[in-house]
Amino acid sequence: MASILVGLALFVGCLAAWWFYWPIWKVEAQVRGKLPTTSATFSNVKYNRATGAGCGFVNAGTGRGVPHGTTHFILLPDGSLKFDPSDRVTGTTLQQLEAIRKHSDYLALVYARCA
Repeated sequence: MASILVGLALFVGCLAAWWFYWPIWKVEAQVRGKLPTTSATFSNVKYNRATGAGCGFVNAGTGRGVPHGTTHFILLPDGSLKFDPSDRVTGTTLQQLEAIRKHSDYLALVYARCA
């Protein structure tokens, strides 16, 4: 009887681990596939089942088309990958407004998909 309970507990534990970690693993694999480098480290990756979006931080190292350092990302359900804009809020007034618009659009996407 005890071995049946232990086996059942292990099965439920493995099923729960798969239920929670499988979507995160899929998000990391899809993001890694879209980056030009293969060495990427992830942190705080979350999957929102309600919106179907994955969010987190990635450090993809250096390379062409790769954000420098640790950068926040959103993987949308259609497979598109968005990174936190790295534009600085400097320059003329129009340049500053455009940079602020890019940042606010990204934050709106974060709140709509990741929260």
